[in-house]
Amino acid sequence: MMDYSYMQPNVPEEYLPDESNAPDYIHPTPEAHYPQRINVAEELVDRHVQEGRGDNVAIYFEDRTFTYEQLQEQVDRMGNALRDLGVEAGDRVVVRFPNRPEAIVTCLAVQKIGGVALPSMKLLRAKELDYIINNAEATTVVVYDDLLEEVENALPELDTVEDVIVAERNGVDHDHHSYDDLLESADDELEAYETEREDLALMLYTSGTTGRPKGAVHSHRSVLATADTYARYCIEPTEEDVFGGNPPLPFAYGYGDLVTFPLRFGASTSLVEDASPGDLLEAVENHGISVLCSIPTGFNQILSNYPDGPEEYDVSSLRVGLSAGEPLTPTTFENFKEEYGINLLDGIGTTEMLHIFISHCHDGDIDPSATGFPVPGYECKIIDPDTGEELERGESGLLAVRGPTGVEYWDRPEKQVESTTEDGWSIPGDIYVQREDGRLEYKSRSDDLIISSGYNIPGPEVEAVIEEHEAVSEVAVVGSPHEERGEIVKAFTVLSNGTTPDDELVTEIQNHVKNTLAPYKYPREIEFTESLPRTETGKIRRTELREQEQSS
Repeated sequence: MMDYSYMQPNVPEEYLPDESNAPDYIHPTPEAHYPQRINVAEELVDRHVQEGRGDNVAIYFEDRTFTYEQLQEQVDRMGNALRDLGVEAGDRVVVRFPNRPEAIVTCLAVQKIGGVALPSMKLLRAKELDYIINNAEATTVVVYDDLLEEVENALPELDTVEDVIVAERNGVDHDHHSYDDLLESADDELEAYETEREDLALMLYTSGTTGRPKGAVHSHRSVLATADTYARYCIEPTEEDVFGGNPPLPFAYGYGDLVTFPLRFGASTSLVEDASPGDLLEAVENHGISVLCSIPTGFNQILSNYPDGPEEYDVSSLRVGLSAGEPLTPTTFENFKEEYGINLLDGIGTTEMLHIFISHCHDGDIDPSATGFPVPGYECKIIDPDTGEELERGESGLLAVRGPTGVEYWDRPEKQVESTTEDGWSIPGDIYVQREDGRLEYKSRSDDLIISSGYNIPGPEVEAVIEEHEAVSEVAVVGSPHEERGEIVKAFTVLSNGTTPDDELVTEIQNHVKNTLAPYKYPREIEFTESLPRTETGKIRRTELREQEQSS
């Protein structure tokens, strides 16, 4: 288990799991054994400069490149600027950007000075930011100017934020600190803070079925371990590789694919702001992407929107694709392999576990009907959700995982207890079957989470917002199967007396959700109904609604 005999400055001990409910970490692979003192920013940037790779391209963005030496200077300047503003070791710093170099620079700078980077999804609204920032007790927000509005809307409710730093790229007026001015005036050399391997480096928020976001915390050791297990063994990167794709950096999946993995191996990352399928193909051609990272929806969109993609673009640099966020179907696997000549590695990972822990390896015998095997460094077993007893192969049950990363929540002791077994195995919340050949086959989520185009959407959170509308009496939200998105959000809605259902009302309800929550959470379908199915105790039978959608 994690050693909590010391505490990182400015990290309240009571906000972290104690030894009774923390995961039991194991480190069976030699690469995941780290010295007591280690700093992830030094490992991902400074080490390459010191070892003679300073001229390697670290980041491709549009028509610009940033070498490791240039990235180091930017990180050092930003780290000094943050320290000059009073940011200290252990402080949480919100980093709110689309996929741009400033996001990587800021996260690494925060980590280099011993702080905790908290990347924020760009679509979050003020109401969502209120809770996350206050719960994390963040002191500073660094934000792209085009995403500033929701931060400013949230500011009156933020209890701990002392400074806002704005990257001015679109001419948005503001009266906060200027990102560029701070970097220009800051010193370009920075000694890394003496972080311990178990110090927090990264915090990512995920919403569960209760709709209340949960902060998943990750140490310097955990961040590095995702690269030194999954990436090292399943992808085998070299410094010639270029990682690219469209997962947002604040997703655990995107942070690993586009930050940790390439920078761990002295490779390059290709960033595309708000990438469409066409943008990704252009980046493959222009940046020489070799490891293409997306979700099944993204790969399907490339296939459907660009049927002649391999002829229109030079995709000869591609060697493997990574897929996560929702199950990858064998059809998508086979179609993409036929068109682009590469395997897509399906993987299961969670925000809490930080990255993929079940996958095939790029050069192995890939069965697209299964997710794969436990990643080297991890152990998986299937347990009875009621008894916790391990099940025989071929039996469906709850997935339990143990490895160098694990489920640790910030200030959520009740969820922590639910997410770890008594003997320290983490419970991601998925139903799996382990086949006789050892492969693990995904069955379903064990809760009400709707997974649409890779986004995790808690149904009850959407329900609470829809119920705010005066025309709505009751509502139940479930996932409805969708060919391209995997699932879409569907709302079964009972209207208040006297209200007439029509298309105008549908649009009104949808817009209300878009204006209150991240827009991807809105119900793409609304079905008006006279009543909702309920149990004898009055609970809505969402299972019945989901089964109805599956069979329709």
